[in-house]
Amino acid sequence: MFKAGSRLIWSVSALSVAGWMALTNSPAAWSAGSQDSAPYEVPEHPSAPLSPSDVSLNAPAGHAPTGAAAIPGPSVPATGRPATATPYGNAPLPPSGIPQPSDLPPPAIPASDTMQAPPAPAPAPSAPVMQPPAGYAPGYPATSYPNAGQAPQAPAMADTGLAQPEITRTLTLRDLGVPGPMTLRGFSPLQGLDIPIPADEVVTRAQIVLDGALSPSLLPEASSLTVTLNEQYVGTVQVDPKNSRFGPLVFDIDPIFFSRLNHLNFQFAGEYRRDCNDLHNGVLWARVSDLSKIIVTTVKLPPVRRLAHLPAPFFDKNMHDVLRVPFVFPHANGQSDLKAAGIVASWFGKLADFRGTSFPASSAFPATGNAVEIGENLPVDSNGTLPSGPTVFEAANPNDRWGTILVVTGRNQQDVEIAARVLAFSSDTLGDVPYRVVSDVTLAPRKPYDAPAFVPTDRVVRFGDLIAEPDLQRQGGAPLGIYVPFRLPPDLFRWKQHSYPVKLNVRTPAAAAFEREGARFDVLVNNAYVQSFPLFSDAVWKKVENHMPGLQTGALTFNSALPPWLLFGGRNQLDLSFNVLPIDRGACRRVNDDFIAEVDSSSTFDFRNSYHYTTLPDLSYFAGAAFPFSRMADYSQTAVVLPPQPDMGVTSAFLELMGFLGSSTQYPVTGIDLASSADLSGLAQSKDIIVLSTIDQLGTANSLLSRSAYEISGQSIRLGQKTLLDGLWYLFQDKDDAGQNNNAKPALNTPIVNASLLVGGQSPYTNHRSVVAILGDRPAQLQQMIASLRDRQFLPAVQGDLVIKNGTVLTNYRNANRYTVGSLPLWIRIEMALEHHLLFLAFAGLLGTGVLAYGTARWLRAHARHRLQRRLPGEDEPIDS
Repeated sequence: MFKAGSRLIWSVSALSVAGWMALTNSPAAWSAGSQDSAPYEVPEHPSAPLSPSDVSLNAPAGHAPTGAAAIPGPSVPATGRPATATPYGNAPLPPSGIPQPSDLPPPAIPASDTMQAPPAPAPAPSAPVMQPPAGYAPGYPATSYPNAGQAPQAPAMADTGLAQPEITRTLTLRDLGVPGPMTLRGFSPLQGLDIPIPADEVVTRAQIVLDGALSPSLLPEASSLTVTLNEQYVGTVQVDPKNSRFGPLVFDIDPIFFSRLNHLNFQFAGEYRRDCNDLHNGVLWARVSDLSKIIVTTVKLPPVRRLAHLPAPFFDKNMHDVLRVPFVFPHANGQSDLKAAGIVASWFGKLADFRGTSFPASSAFPATGNAVEIGENLPVDSNGTLPSGPTVFEAANPNDRWGTILVVTGRNQQDVEIAARVLAFSSDTLGDVPYRVVSDVTLAPRKPYDAPAFVPTDRVVRFGDLIAEPDLQRQGGAPLGIYVPFRLPPDLFRWKQHSYPVKLNVRTPAAAAFEREGARFDVLVNNAYVQSFPLFSDAVWKKVENHMPGLQTGALTFNSALPPWLLFGGRNQLDLSFNVLPIDRGACRRVNDDFIAEVDSSSTFDFRNSYHYTTLPDLSYFAGAAFPFSRMADYSQTAVVLPPQPDMGVTSAFLELMGFLGSSTQYPVTGIDLASSADLSGLAQSKDIIVLSTIDQLGTANSLLSRSAYEISGQSIRLGQKTLLDGLWYLFQDKDDAGQNNNAKPALNTPIVNASLLVGGQSPYTNHRSVVAILGDRPAQLQQMIASLRDRQFLPAVQGDLVIKNGTVLTNYRNANRYTVGSLPLWIRIEMALEHHLLFLAFAGLLGTGVLAYGTARWLRAHARHRLQRRLPGEDEPIDS
């Protein structure tokens, strides 16, 4: 009877599970609200059946196709998701185990976003921390409502039962930074990548869709590829003897596994024989395609609008995509407020660094998301109260209660700039408040070449000052690489191209487990080989030293040097590679192949004994390090010429240029000057100049290119026809030295149609000062040219003194007269002049030899004459017989 009862209970349970699976497999079970990205594709849909060849041998049973053979293993729901506890309080989970939009509790919007704050007295301008003024309601600026001065009504989202907006992102491993297919081997069985999640979102559903291959020579019962997320098991791909390729395989990931920065790892276990295996055998491999996909669905968390959280929610350090922050100018009027906006944009550029920035400008709030609003006398509450001084506060986006508006305002343009400077330099001291009236910060004057981004050239620099110590340590299968990024100003000059010393302090394990012969330490810079050092030495003194008390075993010191011709202006990377092999102890002998390597943080660069001197124009310097403008970290010797009434397209290009300048020096552009292309009378003539304009708004700024090799006439650019009146250089220039690239012709005359230009030349006002012009026939072309300065695909083509971008094609030219910036000692200048004029050097040598010979002969004759005329004492006295 007991067995019969058990069978009955089992049958009822099976029927219930089958019915529930049928319901969850229906399309209604996966219906969702509006999303910010495309829905799942058919092969990636959680409930879509896959063909037998696409299903892993141990994939969740819910992915087995109809009629497929039963797969041993625990029974799981059709969605492949185990039931887990909900992270949203005590609300019950749906059958799928994943909170659906309709199952989520209504968002807990802060009370300050749905009602007015209690009245408070107006603050005094000198108060460092301010309380909200009377009628201030965080999140509802009065400028966004037609009835100013009235308290806004809270959005009815909670009343209508609408859930948080759902966002689905589909990213390939290539999008997440994997440069190519991952190849795992027996001696290197673990590889992975990071999956960042925005700090203001929580994961509700996630999948990984894998493509790849496993070696056909592997034993199926002992070989596999295992996927984990944050050390939590996701799934396993087993070897199929009939098909080495696998995919697309779909594995569901439990949302509870996710954190802010997630580590997705692939662990390879392979055997090709049953007794023992050589981990370095070539048949041990597994490959994961870089086109494999990660699909993550998230919902927004209720916003927390406090200045102490800056730069969140506008910038998330874990995200590696282009930073996009819309800028709003409600009182757009000429160039007012552009300098303050440029300071804020350069601050974001500094934070984003290599990721790049995008700053679309508008006079209205965006429909969704976050934005920065900048302007004078912007109301700070729903009653229309004007600011009492430089003010920074956060409010809700009137069009999207999940979005946040960062408002930078003040009584006048000076106040707005003060608020922008405080935001850029003291955002971490604004306090845990949504609103604050600020006081200006005191900034010490900058010195040339002291930008935080550049490696100092006046002292020895430790690796620990450039990179965190954990990043200088590696453990795993050899070879191991350690990478040290560093930036240099492009105008470093070394006499006779002497190399820059690098002292490397290295620690490696004892040589007992690794081959001594051939073990080496390689030094590369920018993927170019520099030098190799043996890791293990058989010298007697070294063996004695290792056994002496007080000395660290495995510590090595190498003195290397970096050739100047391998270094770039801007970003560089030092690659330190440990190449070792474990000792081959024969068949069926366990080998310890876990290698530990460390480069000590006391290792040093030495860029002293160098000078700042180079020849311009060279637009590669501008693209790599914003040089020569980045000579001053705050760009206090730079002026930007803009149209007198820039539209939102030109304003966006200006902000993106400021983001590029801020990322180049890692310092906000607080010292930059603005000038109008219609009137250059206010332009400081002693500064380097950047021209940013469309062709039709260039105006009198066209004269700034008078010392370049090119002329802008109407909607075309041509190579200027120079005469004797323009200088002898144009009559006797060395055509080969000028060197046109990409088949450029001296008779350049081309229309500017749906294209942009980057032109470099010498300033018409002052020698040794530069002009760089970014021009286009439309504002969108200006933005595309600035974006090319951050694109690694286009950077090699940005060089010479003219770059023309037509679509995705960049063509560069070099025709302009050369000029120098920087200074050198007189003896080096003389030597450089002689090196470039060999005939003159030979003539000077002959002349010097003749002069020396003539002078020597004159001296010898005079000496002989003096000796013959010299009288000795008693020389004239008679000789006694």
